[in-house]
Amino acid sequence: MKKNFATYLAMFTLLFLSASCVSSDDDEVVLSPYALVTSFGVNNIKSSYHSFTSTGEDTIVVRTIATAGYPFSIDQSTGEIYNNDSLPFGTDVSKVVIKMSVKGVASIYVDSTETYEAFSFSDSIDFTTPRKFRIYAADAQYYKDYTVSVNVHTLNPDLLQWNKYPAVEGITPQRVVEFNGNICLFGIDGAGVQVVAISPLAGEPVWEQLPVAGLSAASLENIQQFCGKLYAVAGGDLYSSADALNWSLASAGGDYLSIVSASDFENRMWVATATGLLSSCDGTAFDSISPLPASFPLYGLSLASYPLSHNSKIIRNMLVGYRNAEMTGAPVVWSKLSSEENWVMYNNGNNPYPCPALKNLSVLHYDNFLYAFGNAGTVEGEEVAPFGALYISKDNGIVWKDSGSFYLRMPVELKGADVSFASAADSNDYIWLVTGGEQAAVWKGIINRLGFK
Repeated sequence: MKKNFATYLAMFTLLFLSASCVSSDDDEVVLSPYALVTSFGVNNIKSSYHSFTSTGEDTIVVRTIATAGYPFSIDQSTGEIYNNDSLPFGTDVSKVVIKMSVKGVASIYVDSTETYEAFSFSDSIDFTTPRKFRIYAADAQYYKDYTVSVNVHTLNPDLLQWNKYPAVEGITPQRVVEFNGNICLFGIDGAGVQVVAISPLAGEPVWEQLPVAGLSAASLENIQQFCGKLYAVAGGDLYSSADALNWSLASAGGDYLSIVSASDFENRMWVATATGLLSSCDGTAFDSISPLPASFPLYGLSLASYPLSHNSKIIRNMLVGYRNAEMTGAPVVWSKLSSEENWVMYNNGNNPYPCPALKNLSVLHYDNFLYAFGNAGTVEGEEVAPFGALYISKDNGIVWKDSGSFYLRMPVELKGADVSFASAADSNDYIWLVTGGEQAAVWKGIINRLGFK
């Protein structure tokens, strides 16, 4: 390797003089031939992030990052040193004090510009760009260069990042559902005809718009995916489709009102009639389960089904909706565990944080929580604007709170926009939000950390 001869001469002279002072004529001093970094780390660092004060003002919070949780790897073959897990977004790496160990007797230099300067472990280093270190062997016959990178997330992992795409032309959105590896948007075109626009899940949406055959217009909002087919209630009967386009009768004469749960986890569907709840494992034959409970929701329904976090063998089925066709008053939240027979309503009588009463209320199971949003309505007795906030329940639908977060919120462009919309959360951890009217667009949102590899 090319040697820095001024540095080499100074270092070698120092080592030679030191060795001469402790040796006799009969002693042979053998200096180490190694130039190797054996461990590397950094001291704790400061990080900053946006938040809100108790009065709702935007503020910056500074915290200390314990860097022991971010170990560094040393690739001796390439001379690269780096942390596999990036430090949190907002971490300041402009003044970093390092912890480094070397094998053998070595002098350490840091490449500041084009030259190498003597380095002290008490000095701080700017790691906003990768830096080079040079390790000299004690025998002055060899040196090794290392490039050190202190990686920091460039994206805030907790930010719900929204990307806006062109609208699906000519459709008033009514239902979005993932099906057969695609996202399906059901709606009504300008002539009042049912249509479905289909796009691949990944990447920028590319829509193919086709007419829907065999299904009445009144049933689009209740379409559910169950065991490889789509199902919907129309005219008291249950219809199914294997391609989202062509629908046929699946079960007739049941006086069906709405699908209230459809769980692939449990392999079971529930349908409400005027008198009771029916259950099916194949979407064609139904068994009577129980009379229709009082206050059971049948309108503006949001459904979710997912395993319990502490026991994946037990499935929780969630149902949020309204008890009247006008969808007025407070929405109600019902739940059923696969280990129990009956559906249970959460009593919000003494709950200061009930489910928000929003027009076109949409509730999604996302990132292990329930997320609610919608048009104008009331929250905790106060009127709120359309898309004014994102409300989160972390206890499966009992307590609902405004995220109050600088990072978890709806697209800023939609705040106050009273528009038609449909939404869904897909298996790639994206939220799809399709809006109509003057704010017609397709939005895809993801919490950044869910997209990290």
